[in-house]
Amino acid sequence: MRLILKDLRNLILQDDEKQTNLAGYKWLKVQYCAICRTDAKMWDQGHRDLVLPRVLGHEMVVADSLGGKYIVWPGDCCGTCRYCKSNRENLCDEMKITGFHHDGGFSDYVHVKEESLIPLPISIPLQIGTFAEPVGCVFHALNKVNLNRDERIIIYGGGTLGIITALIAKEMMVSPIVIEKNEEKIDKITPFLEFIGVPCVKNIDESEFDVVINACPDPIAFELGIDKLAKGGRFSFFSGLNKNQLIGSDRINLTHYKENVLYGSYGLTRKNMYQAIHYLNKFSILFEYLIEEIITPEKVQKALEDVLRGISYKYILDFTGQ
Repeated sequence: MRLILKDLRNLILQDDEKQTNLAGYKWLKVQYCAICRTDAKMWDQGHRDLVLPRVLGHEMVVADSLGGKYIVWPGDCCGTCRYCKSNRENLCDEMKITGFHHDGGFSDYVHVKEESLIPLPISIPLQIGTFAEPVGCVFHALNKVNLNRDERIIIYGGGTLGIITALIAKEMMVSPIVIEKNEEKIDKITPFLEFIGVPCVKNIDESEFDVVINACPDPIAFELGIDKLAKGGRFSFFSGLNKNQLIGSDRINLTHYKENVLYGSYGLTRKNMYQAIHYLNKFSILFEYLIEEIITPEKVQKALEDVLRGISYKYILDFTGQ
């Protein structure tokens, strides 16, 4: 069984078709595959890297014929360009992404590069392993801004990725605060954030933050983040912004006057996936809280619609019974 996106909002369920192995690739049985906001946007709007028809899904746990369980780094890089050679393989000139350029994990089986497989420790529940990719993306962003103990960090966006960022930042001994304007989402995430000791507010008068991270696509939040930075502060451009929007030049000029540093953060490297494993193991119970529902493939369209609304936690597709 596999879910094929034929065209925008045209997702069909077909029998799975395993084909001949490509050199360096391996067929693996999908156990669980999470639905992320990018999957939902590709279903709804398309994507610059999306080649149709396509099986979506890149946040997955898979199994080999011997029962070994793995998370999957979703990239397929050349290994020879200057970015690959400098351990920045996420920027590879020839990058091909699972679920974008070739078929992903919304299927019984997936064909991935063997070198992209990372063993999942047996101590981590399989469904929790699907968080390895988003947690790795958080590490990729936080590693760039070089957090120092007790620094003040503001995170714009209280979605799943935003509160994972808050969790990891708190563990790094800084003082994060989450800004979220949607009342329904605030009600949903507040118990989790209160448990880890991170405040969540709709807006804040304070400024002079050491680090700002945009974990939402709202250009207004991006501008507010620039306002809130201290002189010499660092801005992590983590979430891409909604298309065809304008950022005021007066805000951009502030980065000049305050000597702020802007760090772009796109995807993740294999190293970031390994970093994620330790935190999945340490906080597996907390990550259980971030699962909205584990669903069968037949329910994926409703889940995609919910993900686009931006209120739900993670929906995870279950292929263990297929």
